[in-house]
Amino acid sequence: MLELYFLFYRVPKMMTRLARERGRSAFKWSLLGIGVWIGTEFVIVLGFNILYGLGAAILDWPLPVPAGARFGVYILALIAALGSVTLLSRRLTRVPKDVEFPSPPPPPDFHSELNHGS
Repeated sequence: MLELYFLFYRVPKMMTRLARERGRSAFKWSLLGIGVWIGTEFVIVLGFNILYGLGAAILDWPLPVPAGARFGVYILALIAALGSVTLLSRRLTRVPKDVEFPSPPPPPDFHSELNHGS
């Protein structure tokens, strides 16, 4: 349940705020944040399953995977997903805000009638 809160509420809200402050597309950055979260979890779980499958084939580890190991990988995947979204938000934070500076005054005109002395 906590994962759904972060995935569908907290991450999009954070990315939307940061993107709007910097003049970027809030929708695209929110989707990118959700994608990074899901992608990170997928990579962690897939990596664990590959390593555990190799361990089961080579070292005779027990099958199916023990519940404690699955829970530990789930917690690791959540922490990694939170870390990856934090890194993504820092990337967006490094993009400077679009700030408009006032135009400088025009250059002086040295060819005016007053300067010719006629």
